[in-house]
Amino acid sequence: MDKKQRVKQANSLSYMELNNANKGATYPVSVDYTFLHDLFSIEQAYDEDEAKMFRRNSHPVRKFHVTAMSLRLMMTIFRRFNTEGSLVGVSVHRLYKLMNEEYEQPGSKEQFYAEVQKFIELKLISTTRSGIISEWRVESFKRRSGRFVLFHPVVFTKAFTDLPVSAQKLYLYLISRNGDKVRTEFKEFLSEDCWLYTLTHKSRPAQVRELLHQLANLAPHPGQPLLSETKVAKDSLGRWSVVCVPNPAYQVRHEAGRHYRFIPKAKVPYSKTVSRLRMLLHYYKLGEVELMENGRTFLRLVQLLHRSGLKTVRYAAIRLRELMERGHLFAGDPVRVLESELADRAFQSYMDAAKRTGLYAFIGGDESDAFASARPLQFYRTIRGHFSLRSFQSVCKRALPMLQHARDCAAAGAPEEFYLEDFLIERFARA
Repeated sequence: MDKKQRVKQANSLSYMELNNANKGATYPVSVDYTFLHDLFSIEQAYDEDEAKMFRRNSHPVRKFHVTAMSLRLMMTIFRRFNTEGSLVGVSVHRLYKLMNEEYEQPGSKEQFYAEVQKFIELKLISTTRSGIISEWRVESFKRRSGRFVLFHPVVFTKAFTDLPVSAQKLYLYLISRNGDKVRTEFKEFLSEDCWLYTLTHKSRPAQVRELLHQLANLAPHPGQPLLSETKVAKDSLGRWSVVCVPNPAYQVRHEAGRHYRFIPKAKVPYSKTVSRLRMLLHYYKLGEVELMENGRTFLRLVQLLHRSGLKTVRYAAIRLRELMERGHLFAGDPVRVLESELADRAFQSYMDAAKRTGLYAFIGGDESDAFASARPLQFYRTIRGHFSLRSFQSVCKRALPMLQHARDCAAAGAPEEFYLEDFLIERFARA
């Protein structure tokens, strides 16, 4: 069999139609190798471990033991978290429901909640909350190993989850060791303190042989068992070893452009503010704001505006549009700019007056200036002590013809540094 045929065979069954909540075929899942290694490594402390209650009124769970629910939670994390290892605006209950959407057979809610708390205590994942914004994060991503293991969607089937957890762990370990190497023999020696015994909690070659037989007898596709070959035997030196070959039909090779994650939209409680903000962002062609910082910017905007009226939300959308036109939307922190401007409600009224009279165009500074986005607030803070809102509206109307004339005259010569607030105070402020 040549290389092209092997690659084709290794990808021939990469997608599966499962009896789950997913529409269409279920995709492979990409798991961070460092996370998988860290999770399996907790088994080394199993003998010194004791069961404990991770949640009130739940059943005891061993902290240093990889359970079937541990594997389900891991697969859910790497199906639903983004490529930076984070997930924003998703509650633990919603994460539980997302897990059940992937699997053919739903898992226990109590066990899932306990596993989440266990993962947090083991520092495999972390969760933070700022106001209405909750964020999950995979801790292993901080090390940025960049190595991933692709698992076939067979891991979501009822047939696979019905296997003993030791058999499930063994299969995931085999795939992680072989990677995308097709028809490559996996071999490992069995000794009293070998890793396979630690991982599977077995102590005899016959027990490992039984696990391999269970995997070899599972054929999600007719005539295609999970393992093509299995053997547990002694060599000429009396050493026991396990030898097996994963079926290439269930090995997944990465292809450029293929996606393995389905990231849910952040869900926040302020539905009225969310709908208003989304409507205005799309009206002003700012849909990309929802995707900034993997959704964090949008959630911060919702948190900032959730007690504001439609007029304030519209003002925020217009300001974001102005920041985009000047090239400052993605360069800085637009939420912090809005937060500063909205801190004083009178600021909006002054800016509205400047826009109605046409004076607003003279406020902005050099668009290449890194601080240009803060110019309206700087202008307001300077003039608010000299003009009331009513007098400011009158001053705008009187100043506009003078400014337009000065601009026309300046167009012919070299541009001079100009600050509108200085001009207004010098010409119209009372001594």
